[in-house]
Amino acid sequence: MIKSPSYQAYNELFHTQYSDLCNYAYSFLKDDAAAEDVVQETFIKLWQKHQDLIGIPNIKAYLFRAVRNNSISALRKLSTEEAGNKGYEWVADTSEEPDAQEQKNARPYYDQLIYEAIANLPPQCREVFNCCRVQGMTHQQTAIKLGLSAKTVENYMGRALKLLRKYLEKYGLPISIFFLLKILLP
Repeated sequence: MIKSPSYQAYNELFHTQYSDLCNYAYSFLKDDAAAEDVVQETFIKLWQKHQDLIGIPNIKAYLFRAVRNNSISALRKLSTEEAGNKGYEWVADTSEEPDAQEQKNARPYYDQLIYEAIANLPPQCREVFNCCRVQGMTHQQTAIKLGLSAKTVENYMGRALKLLRKYLEKYGLPISIFFLLKILLP
């Protein structure tokens, strides 16, 4: 068993603050297990850099701030995962799986909407999109071809994708169809 003074101080800090920090994390996360995970990860990080933290005047305030920040990070991660799963739930719903004929009949409709969405893009966005997605060029290759900077190409692509998503949502198409653009475009 470790008997160093720093370990003993760490151990005492853990036992005196653990439940308060868990309650604090729970106030953000509303999940006991997630709150405990955040607090335990915070204590692990604390131990990993305990040599750098010697001399912090108020370690308790440091811990509460770290738990707050880690809780917010956990919420962001959870929010991102949930947003990603919403599209997947639609794709993964097999309760009424369309047969091959239904899929074949729907494809021209999807193709038409996607081509319309691309045609409605501003000219520069459309040109950048066609180079990057239809022709399969990288942002750097597109930048050289069009005489733009790579950052400008990136900005145009971001704008094009945003406008395409908005257009497809307007017609009730799920975003997951949008990700099939590479498959649908010749």
